[in-house]
Amino acid sequence: MTTAITQNRPLPRSYMPEEDKVGMTQNAIYLCESVDADEAGDEEAAWQWLALAELPESANYILKEVCGDEFLKAKGFNI
Repeated sequence: MTTAITQNRPLPRSYMPEEDKVGMTQNAIYLCESVDADEAGDEEAAWQWLALAELPESANYILKEVCGDEFLKAKGFNI
C-alpha cells in the first residue's frame, strides 16, 4: 500500500468539520478530507490528504500509470 511520508510535515489544511469525523477511521478521514479539499478548489491539499491514505494496490497502480512516480513523490506519496 502507498502511504505518505509524514515525518516533520504538518497536516494539510482541513476542510472537514470536526463533528463529521466522529466515528470515522483515520483512513476514512484522510479520504474525505481529500474530497472536501478538492471540492473547495484546493488541489494541493486534496493531493496531500490522499497521500496520507492507505490505498488499495489497484488504486496505487492506476495513480502510477496516470500520474507517474515523480508526480506522486512530489505530492508526498511514498512509492
